[in-house]
Amino acid sequence: MSFAAAFYNFTVDLSHNDRDVFTRFRVKTPLHPAEPLEHLFARMIAYTHCYREGQEFSHGMFEPKEPTIWQRDILGNTLLWVQLGAPDKKKLEVTLKAHPEAEHRVYFYDPSQISQFCHMLRGSKTNWVKDIQFYLIPPSVLEALVPIERSSPLWNVTIIDDQLYLNCDGIELQAHLDTVDIWDAYQESLAEEVVAPIPAQKSNLA
Repeated sequence: MSFAAAFYNFTVDLSHNDRDVFTRFRVKTPLHPAEPLEHLFARMIAYTHCYREGQEFSHGMFEPKEPTIWQRDILGNTLLWVQLGAPDKKKLEVTLKAHPEAEHRVYFYDPSQISQFCHMLRGSKTNWVKDIQFYLIPPSVLEALVPIERSSPLWNVTIIDDQLYLNCDGIELQAHLDTVDIWDAYQESLAEEVVAPIPAQKSNLA
């Protein structure tokens, strides 16, 4: 297991109107040596968006077999399984089979990850990911958080209709967490591939 590059202690005042969640909590999380700050902040935004009592960060990048966030009951059964970025196909198949009753979510934080995931779905004939909720965290809000990064930030978060209002140590930020219909995105990627023009071949004639 790699050593953490740093530790961050977030204090969060959360008002999630969509889910009637109004709470204050603290969460401590390590920064993996290979983890960009954008990934760290995307983890925290996903954490607030799906928040429920008892959830926690897993070992994450320190243990690739685990999701980014999960919630388990006292018997160890998984109730919530959350992955940040484009997940591995086998990893998804394993958790869907092992924990069919759990709530599954995937948060992309770059549009290119949607394309990457659609490429992973190549060959799929059925919508086997239909029970997974997909979201896109806008990269712009992550880029805005990087310059004001510190190890113990105070976040005031309000979420209404998936619109995120984030006050980070007095800095006001807004972003909309878009729901992604991944099966539609996959079908569109296939259609775009079919209609893509074939590059003209160069003539060998002088």
